[in-house]
Amino acid sequence: MRCLKEFDSNSEHRELHRLSEWKPAISSRWHCLKSSIFRIAITLLISIAGQLTLHAQLPDRTKIASKRQETGSGDITVVTTDPNLLVLAAIRQAVWGPPIACKVQQSTKAFGQQCIAVGDFKSVGQGTGQFRYSVRVTVGETAFDLLQVSDGELMWTQGGKDEPPRKVNLRQVRESVSYAMKVSDPRPEVNLVLAVGGQSDLLRALYHRYNWYKAVGGKLSGVDVWQLVGRIRTVPPNIVGIAPIDDENSIMGDATTNLPTEVRLTLSRSANLPYFPYMIEYFHRNPEAQGQGNNLAVVTRIEFTEPKTNVLFSEQEFQYRVSDSTDQIENETKRYLPKSPITGLAPFGVD
Repeated sequence: MRCLKEFDSNSEHRELHRLSEWKPAISSRWHCLKSSIFRIAITLLISIAGQLTLHAQLPDRTKIASKRQETGSGDITVVTTDPNLLVLAAIRQAVWGPPIACKVQQSTKAFGQQCIAVGDFKSVGQGTGQFRYSVRVTVGETAFDLLQVSDGELMWTQGGKDEPPRKVNLRQVRESVSYAMKVSDPRPEVNLVLAVGGQSDLLRALYHRYNWYKAVGGKLSGVDVWQLVGRIRTVPPNIVGIAPIDDENSIMGDATTNLPTEVRLTLSRSANLPYFPYMIEYFHRNPEAQGQGNNLAVVTRIEFTEPKTNVLFSEQEFQYRVSDSTDQIENETKRYLPKSPITGLAPFGVD
């Protein structure tokens, strides 16, 4: 079943050709590309269970209705729930859901280069903050490894020999909402604070950066899913930036950033794998192509494959050892600490 309009391949080729015509200096181009890949690959994690058809745009309500008439199928429905709430539900599930392991594959096109990243994601979930994301990134003949791992106390990010390791003190982050965790506070603000690293961090960035304005529910290759569409925000979300990292993600329509302007998120609506983000596709819109048919180009596509739940992990999988030769460590904890107490919670650190 195809519930979305497919890309015009010629249009996509033209859009990507325009991207390849960017001409910064070679050293600057590679530095920007690697930095972009590093940030994206660490935070953008997704997987897909099965062969999902790729499309460019969600249809409007009239096209969905027309599709029902043509096929006689009633399994495509417009979702009336605010799609932003579905993204928040996915964040909650990523933080508090059961242990999960999956394969990760990412494809990114920028500066005339194509980046392929392949690896694994493992998460203990259940509010522990323990996870491991490891991937091999290839750009042409260049390859490097990316690792982000957390034992629930410290999160470490390592991106090749030229990048100093980065750390986040997760215990300090949790202490900022310790009272809420003890009383099982259901508010999404608490889940957003705890969404540090891995899949939850990806979803946190998607919530703050994009306004989710459309959703449909249906089946893709037999899998029950929601597909949500977002556009880069021009006004803040209902839950404004809690920590500096949220302010960084809230671009508010700044066209000078060259960030993808549109995004599509495919979430599971199965009871066995609720809100699992099967796929994220990032698009860049070319204003010059308005009125010329499809004016969206895929910039990045990230997939999770072969998800398995309730798996058992060893503690060693979430350990990180700082190399003896390391002379610099970047502490990024402040980026994730709330700028002020969340309204209604006990003061920081008060039990």
